[in-house]
Amino acid sequence: MNDLIDWFAEQWQAFVDWVYEILDFLLNALLWLSLQTFEKLLEGFRFIFAMIEPPQFIQAGISQFTGGISSDVGYLLGATGFSEALGIIGIGYTFRLTRKVLTLFQW
Repeated sequence: MNDLIDWFAEQWQAFVDWVYEILDFLLNALLWLSLQTFEKLLEGFRFIFAMIEPPQFIQAGISQFTGGISSDVGYLLGATGFSEALGIIGIGYTFRLTRKVLTLFQW
């Protein structure tokens, strides 16, 4: 009788292992599918951003703007931290636009 119970226990354990392997396979397949979908989504965003052309004044370069500033005004802008302030404003706009794009303009 013990042999029969041991045999049933072995069969049950084999069945549980088989179900575990199937669930593990399905979970890995779903993870792979979600990663592939996310990769394609990011490639789509990259394509969209590549299609947007920068404005003409940016293509010419920032040096075109700063070349016309006199040295006195340039010193004043440097001493007051104007470039850091513009950097913070630029980061804010970048965050805002990225948030809008990633939420599909719902925010």
